[in-house]
Amino acid sequence: MAKFTCPYCYAEHSLTDCGVKCTYSINGTSAVCRKGVVKDAAGWIPTNRKSACMGCKEASKLLYCPTVDKLIPRDFLEDSSLPIALLGAKASGKSNYIGVLVNEIRKKMSIKYNCMLSITSSEESKKYYDAYYYDPLFNHNVVVNSTDAGEIPPLIFPLRFLDKKNRIAKSAALTFYDTAGENLDSQDNMVVFNRYIPNSKGIILLLDPLQVSSIRDQLQGKMDLPNKNTDINVVLNRVVDNIRQVKNIKGTIKIPLAVVFTKIDALEKFDILPEGSCLREESEHLKRGVFVQSDYENCQKEMETLIVNWLDEELLVLIHNFEKCSFFGVSSLGNVPSGNNLSSRISPRRVLDPLLWLLSVNKYIPTVK
Repeated sequence: MAKFTCPYCYAEHSLTDCGVKCTYSINGTSAVCRKGVVKDAAGWIPTNRKSACMGCKEASKLLYCPTVDKLIPRDFLEDSSLPIALLGAKASGKSNYIGVLVNEIRKKMSIKYNCMLSITSSEESKKYYDAYYYDPLFNHNVVVNSTDAGEIPPLIFPLRFLDKKNRIAKSAALTFYDTAGENLDSQDNMVVFNRYIPNSKGIILLLDPLQVSSIRDQLQGKMDLPNKNTDINVVLNRVVDNIRQVKNIKGTIKIPLAVVFTKIDALEKFDILPEGSCLREESEHLKRGVFVQSDYENCQKEMETLIVNWLDEELLVLIHNFEKCSFFGVSSLGNVPSGNNLSSRISPRRVLDPLLWLLSVNKYIPTVK
């Protein structure tokens, strides 16, 4: 049977690998299905009858991931899956970024790219997103609390692109994990909590520029700086080792890597970002509704110049483990918060760029020069 990518473990499964429940019942009992298949008291189908049951149209089936025992939304059985691992050390701005990113897809990208994000596909994801991300940022004007270490529920949202007649032309079943920074602090945690990284089709690695020594030196006394956290070189080293061990890769890693500098608004406010920087403007990709190669290349040149001054050679060597790698600068909030409070309404900039690049690389959106 056809394979699909599970949004929880990111591994490929066939339908018959999964636990299958049948919803058919007579007078409230589900011991026997319409086709005579004997189920257990909870409705589970025996392994040797799964294939037959999946072809039955008498009742809906519930499929559960064999790795983590989670109910798999039907969209992930029907759509092309695009699992994205969102990584970064503690306090790199992951939670604020993902909260704003989902809203930017819904409110801006959907209009420009004639697409829609189905946030009701997974009720668990919708409730978690609304309570943990949307309400603090957009209703209460405060930053998102840092993610606790441990198992984090993924945000599972199918993204559907429509044609000129508003018919579904292409679908991408998106999955985002907001990984706690502590989950990247040891190789043991990487194996337990980040099993999805090696099976992702794109990695967004968030870097906090306020952790860069040369930038911290310039900002001393001008703003409250975060405590120093796990070295990003250590984080990326563990990511590379994790992927190579799980996938047994000796050559370059083929998962596209987007290296994203967050909190660009702080660099702009204190004039560390050059005047006339393309990072001070919204991207052409969003304005034009296509991935614009020239805008992308201009930003790459600028980011590469900045990176030479910001990063040490060890990180650059680690990045070269990946066959495709691009650099981005984003502002999730548009302003520097005062403690947990936002000083003005959220006005994000270039937050969509890393995702649009991954969609372009994976042939979901058109690219123009």
